[in-house]
Amino acid sequence: MKKLTVGMAGLVFIVNLAYAQTPGPVQEPRETRVRVENRVSVVVNDTDVRVKSTIQDDGPMRNKSVSKSFSAGNSDKLVLSNSFGSIQIKVWDKREIKVDIDIKAYANSDSEAQELIDAVSIESGKTGDEIAFRTKLDRENKNWGNGTRNGKKWRREVKINYVVYMPASNSLTLSQIYGSGVTIGDFSGPLYAKVQFADFTAQNLKNSNNYISVQYGKTNIQSVNVAKIRQQYGSGLVIGTVNTLDLDAQYSSVNVTTVNGNALIKQQYGGGLALGSVDNLDLNIQYASAKINTIKGNAKVDQQYNSITIGSVGKLDLSTQYTTVNVGVLRGDGKFNMEYNKLIIGEITKGCKVLNIDGEYVGISTGFSEGYDADFDVQTNYASFKYGSGVAARQINNDDKEYSSKKYYIGKIGSGSSATVKIKSEYGSVTFK
Repeated sequence: MKKLTVGMAGLVFIVNLAYAQTPGPVQEPRETRVRVENRVSVVVNDTDVRVKSTIQDDGPMRNKSVSKSFSAGNSDKLVLSNSFGSIQIKVWDKREIKVDIDIKAYANSDSEAQELIDAVSIESGKTGDEIAFRTKLDRENKNWGNGTRNGKKWRREVKINYVVYMPASNSLTLSQIYGSGVTIGDFSGPLYAKVQFADFTAQNLKNSNNYISVQYGKTNIQSVNVAKIRQQYGSGLVIGTVNTLDLDAQYSSVNVTTVNGNALIKQQYGGGLALGSVDNLDLNIQYASAKINTIKGNAKVDQQYNSITIGSVGKLDLSTQYTTVNVGVLRGDGKFNMEYNKLIIGEITKGCKVLNIDGEYVGISTGFSEGYDADFDVQTNYASFKYGSGVAARQINNDDKEYSSKKYYIGKIGSGSSATVKIKSEYGSVTFK
């Protein structure tokens, strides 16, 4: 029995892989001289199957290959299901789908290696508009993997690699569990990909229908049109360019360079979010930090714990708890509802006509662009209010009481105008720079 341990914020998460082999990629045999014992070549149902037996320095190994092709119409769909290996997608101009499969089995003895290779079969066929290739494993309730038992090393592993040739626009559904993962070049067909304990790598996914789910692996996509992505654990998600993004990430870092359209992002724990630019953003993030350079349009942010830094944003609706917020430039209206930590807005521009800030145990600091004019009122409770030149303020008495923890100020920023700034703060200072 093999155990996979993931350490996350002091939490040790153990996945018990009963009757499973090592989640990581199987190591290739070292390059050395090979003694070939036998070789058999047969053809079964138009499928070319080659079986050969070899002994290498690092232990006995058996190998067989399967190759089969089907004609493919424009509406035909390809379904792939594989374990312990990889899937590589290559596109070509033929109206045909061809799959070459290489299978290797490693064990401590020739008989065990042969037993393993015999336990692997490939189901393939075409039914209606669906072309399918599925890896089948007869495990016989025996452990697969490698390790040491009673001081003796043991090994029972298989490696099953698919190389797929298909038209670029046909629909593709694939599943890969364990192994090195999935690689796709330029692809324009609809894509549904589910990858577990393996990586997913793609160049250009051009379709408007892409669903990608990766668990305990790394996702790397150069560009994608429209995508719905689920990333759990693993080495993180990296996207170069995406037009529209719907992302749910857990216990994983996220790095996206450019979102040309809208992004809906939900993230929990992990290495945080790094986002270069986005048109409009809806972000829900917990126990992770976010750094966003540019939000061209508007943003709605809900965050708990850690910090968020936004270089520039249009209209911003932000709600946080135990979060440090730093906004470089606010170009539109702002609504802030915060509990604990700190809010810093470097520059509020003339595009901001309404600014409302409600903070509890939050230090609030705001800066205004040159020529910014607005009327303001500030209410504090057990908090101070400070302001610099360019701000005129006066305190309103509180029912003629000599002392009250509550203070109320009104005034003008610049010459004053129809723009309004309203701030309510309890147990946190307010500063106009």
